[in-house]
Amino acid sequence: MLKRKILILLSLTVLLAIVNAAVFTYYPTNLSLSPVAPPIVFSNGKNAGQPDLSGTNTIGVSIGSANTSLTITLHPTYQYNYYKNITIIKNQDTSKSYYIAIRVNTPFSNTIISNATLHIYDTTGTTIKNVNLKTTGTTIWLGPLNSGSKWFIDIILSINETGGTPSTAPFSSDSAALQLIYSPQNVETAP
Repeated sequence: MLKRKILILLSLTVLLAIVNAAVFTYYPTNLSLSPVAPPIVFSNGKNAGQPDLSGTNTIGVSIGSANTSLTITLHPTYQYNYYKNITIIKNQDTSKSYYIAIRVNTPFSNTIISNATLHIYDTTGTTIKNVNLKTTGTTIWLGPLNSGSKWFIDIILSINETGGTPSTAPFSSDSAALQLIYSPQNVETAP
């Protein structure tokens, strides 16, 4: 009786293995990459590296070696702080325009920062977009940024003085993480 149960169990196992069998077919596919120089790059604004508040601090703008990454370090204090023309978004493509979007992945989180804005404008001073750095999200496509054109970046910070003193900083530190996204077309939302 036990042999018969084992035989039935083995038969069912083999039958299930046959039922669950699959066929896999592989087609060869090649993927070729031909990298190009980046068409959209960062460059220093006229106030990058200039004196900031308190002591020897400067408006810190660090651009990667390929001009495709950017780190900005600012030293604001209480009330309204306006950092003008600290970096530039530049289209160095000689024949094509690009659409730009800004994505805030990690916003400033300190609650005494009442306003944190990335102000983007063109060479005539016309506002392209004000990006709220206190909330996550991606802007609509901006532009196009035409071939050889530039957009300038200012940062505006308002810090509440409630509970502050003349001899203390508003807080020790805070940071936001952003992405500049660009595309030669604006028909789809950036993933």
